[in-house]
Amino acid sequence: MEVIGIDVGGTNTRIALVEIKKRPKIIKEKTYLTNEVKSISSLINSFKKKPQAIGIGFAGPIISHKAKLTNADLKIDTKEIKKNTNVEKIYLMNDFYANGVGSKYIKKSDEIIINEGKGFKNNVSIVVGAGTGLGKSLIIDGNVYPCEPGGTTLTIENIDDYALFDFLKIKYRRMPIYEDVLSGNGLLDIYEHLEIKSNLKTNIKIRRLIKKEPFYKAKVITKYSSNNELCDLTLQIFTKFYARFIRDTCLNLLSSKVYLVGGISVAIKPYLKKYFMEEFLNNQRYAKLLNKVHISLIKNLDIGIIGAGAVAGGLSK
Repeated sequence: MEVIGIDVGGTNTRIALVEIKKRPKIIKEKTYLTNEVKSISSLINSFKKKPQAIGIGFAGPIISHKAKLTNADLKIDTKEIKKNTNVEKIYLMNDFYANGVGSKYIKKSDEIIINEGKGFKNNVSIVVGAGTGLGKSLIIDGNVYPCEPGGTTLTIENIDDYALFDFLKIKYRRMPIYEDVLSGNGLLDIYEHLEIKSNLKTNIKIRRLIKKEPFYKAKVITKYSSNNELCDLTLQIFTKFYARFIRDTCLNLLSSKVYLVGGISVAIKPYLKKYFMEEFLNNQRYAKLLNKVHISLIKNLDIGIIGAGAVAGGLSK
């Protein structure tokens, strides 16, 4: 059986022909900039072979058969897709539902261990990824529950955090939320805050690159982090908030496993290895328990496609 799996994010849209046997296997894949995608149907029809079903992971709220991206203008209607592609079985799902399903098919070669954490097992895992927005899904006894964590209020713990919090509050004229920090735009906001508040010198070349390539601003900051203090400190702060957010989620759920997914997570691998665990364990009462949590970075960026394909192929509901 061959199906199409689609992962629609705020920055990139990935689409693949997926073979379904005991597990999903990607046969052919294409990637597009989401802001250049006018029709999901045309992407599907670019594959010469008609799929038996289509699974679409979508980064935005889904109402009935329609959805709109949270951080971009693209809209989707499964009734229109059925009409334009002549494919009857179409499954529209939250992108982190697809990521959660995809996590069931992770290979050991896909994982980079951040913390071995073999202390306990309780069939509760979380999948977290910062990209254009912040996504999360819970996996409890094999069932996947997508969440919208990006809109939760940003927590602060010291005077430096408060300075960033105040910067974001003035900029957006509302209470800052986690997505204001843990996203591509969040990286830029941290960087701009440090330009103003720190004594570190601004690199004109980097500033120009960020303005020239707005869809790749996160890549610019990560690219120059090894030789630019502002970029380096930006990623340190980002990693600290990432660890704090995941720590609090783990304590809320007593989850035994954490999977970090998405392009930003992969791009900041050195920072995850160096700074993540220090902040993750920064809890006087439960540090020992937190150290038992297995945390891994998933370097396979196709996890959302695999999950969407698995749903379309009937491997998962």
